[in-house]
Amino acid sequence: MKVFRDAKEVQLGVINGSIVALGTFDGVHIGHKAVLDKCVSQAKQEGAPSFVFTFYDHPSRVISPKCAPKSLTDLEDRLALFQKAGIQYTVLTHFDAKMARVTPREFIENILIGFLGVKQVIVGFNYTFGWKAKGNADYLKDLGKVYGFDVHISMPVEINGVTVSSTEIRTALAKGNIETASDMLGRPFSIKGKVIKGDNRGKLLGYPTVNLDVSDDFALPKQGVYAAFIYFNDRLFKAVTNIGMRPTFYGKNVTVETHILGFDGDLYGANLRVLFCKRLRDEKKFGSSDELIYQISKDIKETDNILNHHLPIDKIMGISMGISEDAS
Repeated sequence: MKVFRDAKEVQLGVINGSIVALGTFDGVHIGHKAVLDKCVSQAKQEGAPSFVFTFYDHPSRVISPKCAPKSLTDLEDRLALFQKAGIQYTVLTHFDAKMARVTPREFIENILIGFLGVKQVIVGFNYTFGWKAKGNADYLKDLGKVYGFDVHISMPVEINGVTVSSTEIRTALAKGNIETASDMLGRPFSIKGKVIKGDNRGKLLGYPTVNLDVSDDFALPKQGVYAAFIYFNDRLFKAVTNIGMRPTFYGKNVTVETHILGFDGDLYGANLRVLFCKRLRDEKKFGSSDELIYQISKDIKETDNILNHHLPIDKIMGISMGISEDAS
């Protein structure tokens, strides 16, 4: 997949009527996947190139930064998932104050037609665009008739009667409903971070842990203890992951701390991915270190049992584990 850093970089001379999927695609969940799949299938049918037009970051970080939602995926993962879906080209652009003032008609004339030579557009049912989000999917379809391109609107995808959306995924995470969030994503919810120095308390307890530095911009599941997989060095390891304040030791900040089952090695400075599978329990304050050690041993046994039966490896590996944004 080729990545353009701006729509102006697209060479119209080699584009024969592009098929373009539009959206922010935070999470690249199964609803987004329906949009991407339609884009790829239409491109194959028309013998035309498939494009995603998206932004580096969520537009709300410019429009209302204090209310901006926590991200579900970083740019690297979004691009990797676009590529996995079969998209040939992705156009990235910065959503800034200037872009925020572009009217829906200007967006269509200057970007979709002027830079991308659009032939067909694929959007989700709730897609909005342009100044103050005045453009929507139906408006895009109406102007498509005026400017000579077709518009396909992807219908809602539901799980248990709930329409899949990035907002619903964040809600599920906030409740600790990892299975729901993962079902909506179509893969296990995961976070990435660099291993940083901790206080070595886990090692002193006999269960060494790694502490992950995770950006504050990204969504975390509800505080508690989780059965998870750690992806590192092209391998998966079983792990017990704690998200919380470590109340037994009077912690003051939320941390992401993981004990990797059967692993003995130095991971400081390494980049790891945590793939969450099941919530085990709430975080709690224990009366003594011995009580905590006993509970950790129970968590490890439960995790080992869960991960032996929870998900097939091919589903766990459903996300590319880190494809460069320059991959082609």
